[in-house]
Amino acid sequence: MAGVDAVSGPASPDTSGEEELFVYGILPARDVDAAGGTVQALAGLDGAPVGFVRHAGLATAVSVVDRDRRAARRADLLAYQSVLDGLARIGPVAPVRFGSVMPDAATVVDELMAPDADHFLSLLERLRGRRQFNLRVTPVEEVALGELVAADPEIRRLRELTRGVPEEASYRERVRLGELVAHGLERRSAEDADMVLGLVVPVAEDHLVRSPASATEVVDVALLVDDARSDELVEALEQYAEAWHQRLRLRLVGPLAPYDFVEEGSWA
Repeated sequence: MAGVDAVSGPASPDTSGEEELFVYGILPARDVDAAGGTVQALAGLDGAPVGFVRHAGLATAVSVVDRDRRAARRADLLAYQSVLDGLARIGPVAPVRFGSVMPDAATVVDELMAPDADHFLSLLERLRGRRQFNLRVTPVEEVALGELVAADPEIRRLRELTRGVPEEASYRERVRLGELVAHGLERRSAEDADMVLGLVVPVAEDHLVRSPASATEVVDVALLVDDARSDELVEALEQYAEAWHQRLRLRLVGPLAPYDFVEEGSWA
């Protein structure tokens, strides 16, 4: 049966008949103990204090919400992420799917923690000392298009052929031009994606490409990085961004909780 640790009085995970528990993530109980006052400052949905349900060396972060409340607002997602990112600063954490609720602490143990306790303990040890970074690279569209036109004589020919001509009179040429441009931009993005991934993947312990290269996006990749190598990642990307700022835009977010690396089978 569940053992409950309330990090502050109002954060007790005990629920009434009109309340339930919003679940954030699972972490080693020893990291909660070692963090002390750090976890007491965590605020979940609607500013509710975060408490912990304990079982078999694990601690699940939860907060009390009204039973008829469903997390749907942007503020709810931001609160969920804030709790998990705060927990990731004290140790490894396995995020639980956003919007997960359970009626009480006993159910958290019986349905979430106990059936997969060994799996969670193993996963959390693999995550120890590692956090997620999200990297998104997009082309500067006008530069990419200009370079494509300069490099492809057929695109140049079709542009000149359709310039100033009514759409109905140049429909087939315009369709062909659009196809060539789209394919050309996709090809350039794929080439740039290979270059970017070649730079960042060796720094990461694991990675997940979240969407394929397209005409408007080079790469969107989640990176699981050792804390000891996070500065190396940032420095490498800063040098890359300086060299390619005229044609590519880079956005790196992190360190974060490992949202993309907790599903079974995600480890190479």
